[in-house]
Amino acid sequence: MARWKYKTSIIDLDRLIPPEAISCNETGTCVIDGIPGSQDHFKGLLDKEGESEWELTQCQPHGKKLLCIWKKEVKEAFAS
Repeated sequence: MARWKYKTSIIDLDRLIPPEAISCNETGTCVIDGIPGSQDHFKGLLDKEGESEWELTQCQPHGKKLLCIWKKEVKEAFAS
């Protein structure tokens, strides 16, 4: 059976989506008007963690931050 270890990271949403790229109407509906370069930043984060064998399991907004949970399989050497 696989064993896992976990870690969390917090990402500043203002770095991913600058506030000026978000427009909201009077009913509270908001739209993102383009994301200049932020996809590259998030993709870079995913690639960096993936190269170290971390798998993203979930991201959840938390205030103006994004809380991400990662897991990595624990590889153990078994004595025979």
